[in-house]
Amino acid sequence: MYTFSELISRTIVPEAKGRHKPIVHTLSSRIEPKTKQAPGVYEAEVFSFLFANKEELGIKAVMKFTALLVDGAVELTDGTRLAVEVKFRMNWQKACQAEWQFRTFLRMDARPFPVAGGVVIFQEFQGDWQRQAASRLLLNGWTEWYQGHADVDGFRLDLLRFHAGILEGF
Repeated sequence: MYTFSELISRTIVPEAKGRHKPIVHTLSSRIEPKTKQAPGVYEAEVFSFLFANKEELGIKAVMKFTALLVDGAVELTDGTRLAVEVKFRMNWQKACQAEWQFRTFLRMDARPFPVAGGVVIFQEFQGDWQRQAASRLLLNGWTEWYQGHADVDGFRLDLLRFHAGILEGF
């Protein structure tokens, strides 16, 4: 039997993992959902909204990613690029997942370009994130996000809600 110290002092080299070739597709029109399930339909709605409202939102280009952990990116008219991750529902588990996806994307060698930060777009809070304490003005989810998930290795990861054709922030 190994001692605890021996077990935790070993050099660990994870096995290489095969990955699909990353694809960056700059949208030239609205997109159709890849699936009929609600999260897939919602993701297509978000990217189509971003594309259709580029000018009003100050967006130069909307990009959809494949095999890059986050769903896409936007390039703003000032040249700033932000990663985009779409989550249908937002709760603690989805917040942790989105944060991990963004952090891992930042570390990827295959990343197509540097980003200044990111946004996570969701439809509605779920569970205790949907609740609102009597002493607070906002739903718990907003506070939970900005207290625990908005700073990722020095990059800002903002949370935006897209629901009924309206994009809103904190």
